[in-house]
Amino acid sequence: MKKYFFILSALVLTLTNNSCSERELEMFPPYADAIDDIQTESQLQMLLNGGYISLSSVNVYGTKAMIFGDLMGDNMFVNTNPSFLATYNYNFNASQQGDFGGLYGTLYDAIGKCNLVINNTSVPSTANVVRQKAEARTLRAFAYFTLVRFYSPTPTSGQNQEFGVPLVLGNYDVNIQPARATVAQVYDQIIEDLKEGIAHGASEGKKVILTQTAAKLILSKVYLTRRAAGDADLALQLSNDIINNSPGIYGPIDATAKVKPCNTTSPTNPTKYQQYFAGMEDIDTPATETCQGQTLNYTIPGAENHRETVWELDVNTETALRTGIGANIAIPAYYYRLDSKKAFLFNETFYNSFAATDVRRGPVSASSLLTQSGVPAADSPKGYWTNKHPQITKEGRYLRNIKMLRFSEAYLNRIEALYLTGQNALALTELNAFAASRNGSLYTGTDLLQDILAERSKEFYGEGQRFHDIKRYNLPLERPSNCATCSIPANDKLFVIPVSQGALNSNANLTQYPGW
Repeated sequence: MKKYFFILSALVLTLTNNSCSERELEMFPPYADAIDDIQTESQLQMLLNGGYISLSSVNVYGTKAMIFGDLMGDNMFVNTNPSFLATYNYNFNASQQGDFGGLYGTLYDAIGKCNLVINNTSVPSTANVVRQKAEARTLRAFAYFTLVRFYSPTPTSGQNQEFGVPLVLGNYDVNIQPARATVAQVYDQIIEDLKEGIAHGASEGKKVILTQTAAKLILSKVYLTRRAAGDADLALQLSNDIINNSPGIYGPIDATAKVKPCNTTSPTNPTKYQQYFAGMEDIDTPATETCQGQTLNYTIPGAENHRETVWELDVNTETALRTGIGANIAIPAYYYRLDSKKAFLFNETFYNSFAATDVRRGPVSASSLLTQSGVPAADSPKGYWTNKHPQITKEGRYLRNIKMLRFSEAYLNRIEALYLTGQNALALTELNAFAASRNGSLYTGTDLLQDILAERSKEFYGEGQRFHDIKRYNLPLERPSNCATCSIPANDKLFVIPVSQGALNSNANLTQYPGW
């Protein structure tokens, strides 16, 4: 059977050891339409990278799936620019998918490509092929984790647990009509895949691939979401392993240190944390500075391939042709204060939750990670732009790699796991140590879970996590301001995206989530 569906985006990305822009791109040959007859490792790699491209699509983490985590949370709002306003107001249904159009199908597109790699028996099983298949298992797990978090109830809700998502593990077949698996079955498959990725994936590599460390970090998130008996202990073990035993390419960011060695108290000298997100440099760049008559050599840290990053999506001029990232739709277009499509601001309550010294907020200036420079006067109260997603960098416009997993999350996952295993005193101590490492405010531990979730919201705003944190603990949505839909009860159907009517029409065995 001809499978042009996969051919169109199956490509290989070979990264050199030099500039981030020096990449080779190869499409799967258009004459090779029997794509289920894969005979070489390079063809497997093309399919695997096609899976990465699907995940990087604007329908998924290239734009939409990333920003949904902020839009559907309680810390951000949409200004007068109508982009994604329906999603922010939870105004969607099966017939009017709006912003969610393409999310479901593109994730299954990624899964289909991974399946072709995993199930291949034609290519001899070399060490590289074992690595490719394990990496595909990790990528498939992450795609299913995304699907089940959006289209199903959380495992601890006790509601509608038969409404997981369809598990498709075989090769592409246009005739199959899979029913929903249970939520438990989907999580079991995700965990099985991630264990394979941990056992046989690459131990090191460019940050744009899913290594063993990435699989461990995802699995710790999965355990903290499922929270079955023993899961918290397993999440704690994985977090400890990441923190203590990861290869040298990974490590925590020195958040409060300044970039330049002189004038470290100057507000114009950014912290390395600010540089990691908002700096112009994509790669580490040598620099010099004259200080008290001496010339000092230092390095301006690049925002890509950083030790803090565990996994990032490869965004460049070649991949953007396949993912759709560009002037019409891109993460920086909606967050960055100088873009014509700017629409997303963080609310005043969230801004005021930071200490004035917190590097994640920054001083009152246009270059801080949260700033009121140029905010709309009509908003009441006024919001704050974030500079976490710069529009233009040294590599070009809308070409900054998208940070998916960061080393810092291992520390926050460890703290959460300590709390869930009853080690509250140690969890509070480590939570305050983490906050102090950002020059942030400390916690009393009166409501330790809320403290942990608050610190997560400060660390990961603009990175697509807040909605999932609220949902996985079955909490209500309570927005403090700038909202039409300001309150949603815990476990409401609105926390579960409806499957599109088109998907239901094409699959007689697919059922809609109750209430939709």
